[in-house]
Amino acid sequence: MQSLFFFIISLAILIAVHEFGHFWVARRCGVKVLKFSIGFGKPLWQKTGQDGTKYVLAMIPLGGYVKMLDEREGNVPKEQLSQAFNRKSLGSRFAIVSAGPIANLLFAVFAYWLIFVIGIAGIKPIISEVAINSPAENAQLLPGDEIRSVNGDETPTLASFRNALAQVAKVGGRAELTIEKAGLQQLRSLIVPQQTALDDEPINLLEQLGLTPVLYQLKPVVGAVVAGNGADVGGLRVGDLIISTNSQLVSHWAQWVEIIRASPNQLLDVEIQRQGLRHTLQIMPIETKEKIGVIGAGVDVSATIVPAELVAELRFGPLSSLLKAFKMTGEVSFITIKSFVGILAGDISSKNLGGPIRIAQFASTSADRGLVSFISFLAIISISLGILNLLPIPILDGGHLVMYLFEWARGKPLSEQVQLLCHKIGLFLLLTLMLFAFFNDLLRLFGL
Repeated sequence: MQSLFFFIISLAILIAVHEFGHFWVARRCGVKVLKFSIGFGKPLWQKTGQDGTKYVLAMIPLGGYVKMLDEREGNVPKEQLSQAFNRKSLGSRFAIVSAGPIANLLFAVFAYWLIFVIGIAGIKPIISEVAINSPAENAQLLPGDEIRSVNGDETPTLASFRNALAQVAKVGGRAELTIEKAGLQQLRSLIVPQQTALDDEPINLLEQLGLTPVLYQLKPVVGAVVAGNGADVGGLRVGDLIISTNSQLVSHWAQWVEIIRASPNQLLDVEIQRQGLRHTLQIMPIETKEKIGVIGAGVDVSATIVPAELVAELRFGPLSSLLKAFKMTGEVSFITIKSFVGILAGDISSKNLGGPIRIAQFASTSADRGLVSFISFLAIISISLGILNLLPIPILDGGHLVMYLFEWARGKPLSEQVQLLCHKIGLFLLLTLMLFAFFNDLLRLFGL
């Protein structure tokens, strides 16, 4: 019931954002909007505004629509012809249709901005051990050093430190570190080798540099799952508590990481607890070039009560947060597009495609983990919704935009017969996609 509640709340927010994009631009382009509906089916609530638009909240929360005045859908009074959608210029129609997906992307920017302003909790990046003859030792880093910044960018948390090093590793080179120890700050230069393909586990880069951070014995609760990797394929989900692996009890996250790393290409029976119920999953770690196993999962730091002296928070000012929000939205959008292409090309298993049940589970889990986690979930789903609607499937916004491009190239729109045929094909493809995603949800739900 909780999953259903947060599923409905999440979809209502994201659908409202999407449809408001269409609505707002349509009004600015002089198009008369007849109905603004969140959901389909029987209306639960409706009201006609002073602008003449009927606002509706319907029973089935799996979509929404903005109905505009259009001669193709009924008779239009002569005095209102100038307000009909089909009478507007190609540029106006293109702007109205594209406004929905753009609104979803802008919502993601706002969500990430809010997250960066609120702050992200984490553990301080304090060095525990430095390997002999390593880049870290050559940089004169010592146990107890706290990394305050990398190349001028503040790194208050271990996650932000790892991300900063990963950015340097994309091209390789010198990372100028500001370290603090006993209240004194000093500069250190760390040479970071270029990585052609960073592993999904950022700790591998730290090990390559000879750094071991101070890690409190974190509760083995999953905080992140990388799509397409062993954890995701095996059915591991955010919020899962690891109980045992191959009948070996797991007491803390670091212990489980060692088990995974020592088991490349081995099928592991992982017992987890999810929403009070125990399940057994089969997960196979992928072998890296370092001959260790990785599955693409991260720990939920917030699930453990961490000593106050290790607690930190990543937070930025309003302007810096806005810049980082645009960057984060771009990165997540790129990953999402890459995943869609990977599924279509067969490089990523189609089993990773999720439907309403999976979204509901993620919505509930993220809400349980707090406001920041739930906002982050909304941002990711909003990006996915925006990009999904841009796919060139006729019934979606992207399909309409492709037809407008044909209209621009031909100098006239496609015939009504061709458009109707395209819509039928698009509806078939969309229903097939939805049924396939729902089927995947059922397989995960019953552990198949």
